[in-house]
Amino acid sequence: MSDTLFSDLGLSRDILSSVEACGYGAPTEVQTRTIPFLLSGRDILATAQTGGGKTASFVLPIIQILSSDGRQTAHDGVKASRKGDRRQAQPRALIIAPTRELAEQIFASVATYGKHSSVTSAVVFGGASKHVQARELSRQPDMLIATPGRLLDFIQDRAIDLSQVRYLVLDEADRMLDMGFLPDVRRISGMTASVRQTVLFSATMPPEIERLAAQIQTRPERVQCQSGDLTVIGIEQSVLFVEATSKISLLKQLIEDRGMFRVLVFTRTKHKAARLAKILSKEGIKSDSIHGDRTQSQRKRALEGFRSGKVHVLTATDVAARGLDVDDISHVINLEMPAVADAETYVHRIGRTGRAGATGSAISFCAPEEIQSLRAVEKLTGMKITVDREHPYHVDPPAERRGDHSSGRGRPKGGGGNGGHTPYKGRNNNRNRARTGSRSASPSFRDRS
Repeated sequence: MSDTLFSDLGLSRDILSSVEACGYGAPTEVQTRTIPFLLSGRDILATAQTGGGKTASFVLPIIQILSSDGRQTAHDGVKASRKGDRRQAQPRALIIAPTRELAEQIFASVATYGKHSSVTSAVVFGGASKHVQARELSRQPDMLIATPGRLLDFIQDRAIDLSQVRYLVLDEADRMLDMGFLPDVRRISGMTASVRQTVLFSATMPPEIERLAAQIQTRPERVQCQSGDLTVIGIEQSVLFVEATSKISLLKQLIEDRGMFRVLVFTRTKHKAARLAKILSKEGIKSDSIHGDRTQSQRKRALEGFRSGKVHVLTATDVAARGLDVDDISHVINLEMPAVADAETYVHRIGRTGRAGATGSAISFCAPEEIQSLRAVEKLTGMKITVDREHPYHVDPPAERRGDHSSGRGRPKGGGGNGGHTPYKGRNNNRNRARTGSRSASPSFRDRS
């Protein structure tokens, strides 16, 4: 981190007052590198991990620009146009997010950072009352935060006119790709002003996002806020080899033995996320889940409990966790490895911990049949993940990984001709170890879901 201050970035006194009120110290890397470009009017194509102060990096300068535009052009043609048809909201800035959770979080940030400005904002997303959102739109917000589907609904209803949008932000663009939103995004961008500033943020940069950027941006300034390939700074990563049938028992033991307090656990399916939370709760571990079968109020209650500390373990699917923004997550646990073809999901998952310069831990449970998924993750990130053998459910990985890398702390001392350590002798020994402990064995996690 450099010695750069927020006051060095060209931010106004009002914005600096808001930053100071939030208790922020020095700007993060993404803020230092993007705010000056955004204030200068450049398009930005940024690769940045989740949790590095990304939202503030575009919200702060846009609030400042809109405030300045409002004072300097109070009587110009743009203002006259915006006042001409009160039936349609005509925002000057549009921020598109893939999920309602992320949209709500950005909206909350705008309210916090813009409290010393006259800039107004609104948020629209699915799963909530259109009537209430339409009422907010009728107040002619300067800035609109929206998910693609609900935004297009309002455009079709002629409640929103995007022709005055001069500032367009696409947040978590790779997630929009995963969710099939890119055609909607192209359509939406085509409705905005022909001369505009476009900012695109993505944790990864697949070819489809590169093509989107080429279509909607003009000579963007590229900002890379990751070192190497897709490694994640400040996160201790480890993999534990375990049979699929022992994963829940191992999870319960780690949570209790290692004093884990705020833990996010990823599963591949909705059924498994729900089932795991129920199992852990019965074992006395305060748990809840977020997945596609839960209502918005249930998801909100689960997130509020997790944030407040009433819920210690939150189980989630990848789709439900998109846009999740919770500070101080101590551990992210991959109960199941992402599919081989979806290795980038690993980066998104573990980016939930170790945020904004804090340290965090990412632990992956890998069954022998998931070894190809682990290889895909290591190839993508360009690093070998440390093997942790310090648990009673350890099984030897496939032969081709033996000796690749291991945790020094987890390597039993002693002789033997197996690389200086003696592995656990088979699955029966693991199960015997589990039975002799004080904890009861948990149900198997292997099912057909």
